[in-house]
Amino acid sequence: MPMNDRRIATRVAGKRFVTGVLAMWISCAWPANAGAHETPHSNWTSADAACAKYDDLRTVALGDIGVKIDATEPWADEFRHALSFWNTILAANFHEEPNLNACAVRIVNGGPDILSTGTVARSQLTELGFFRGMIVVNPEAVKTLNRDEMYATAVHEFGHLLGLQHNSSSHSVMYFLNVGGTEVLDRTDISDLRTRHKVRATAVSAGFLPINIKLAAMPDLAILGQE
Repeated sequence: MPMNDRRIATRVAGKRFVTGVLAMWISCAWPANAGAHETPHSNWTSADAACAKYDDLRTVALGDIGVKIDATEPWADEFRHALSFWNTILAANFHEEPNLNACAVRIVNGGPDILSTGTVARSQLTELGFFRGMIVVNPEAVKTLNRDEMYATAVHEFGHLLGLQHNSSSHSVMYFLNVGGTEVLDRTDISDLRTRHKVRATAVSAGFLPINIKLAAMPDLAILGQE
């Protein structure tokens, strides 16, 4: 979240509202009690064991990236959907991998030790210390989020693992407030991705990509390197 803008969205009784300093709805590495100008040096940590290959997320050509999904349904299914989306954007093969010694990402249920009140999901950031490729979700959020919102949140949090920061555009899935499933990866998101990873030519030529795009509409064309 941009630390110079503390407007946060939260959900109460199934409705969203924007107010002052409240708990995050979608989040990333910054602690809930961080000051307005604080920049942390380390990620939050989890008691859950991390995947052995988390450093693979820092490579340019991602290749095969195993993802261990231990979050409960329907979160698990929406993260599977999100992996399919990211496979159409990057030169990567994100796939489920149950073995901790072979995966790079682990998605687990989280509790109040990591998720502050109202926070539905939280990811680590690759550039901070103690990065272990972890995403946590709030299992109670399924009572108030619909499937589109969970899917968009999964895409958003996975974007953080790929190095993306929040985007100031409300149309981007990387926006720091609510996401509902109608957002896009915009030119800023795609440009940022290209500085870190190899991106499919179709993603670059399109300029922006709805996250709910049909996979059949995204042929496997050339792979572009870093700018």
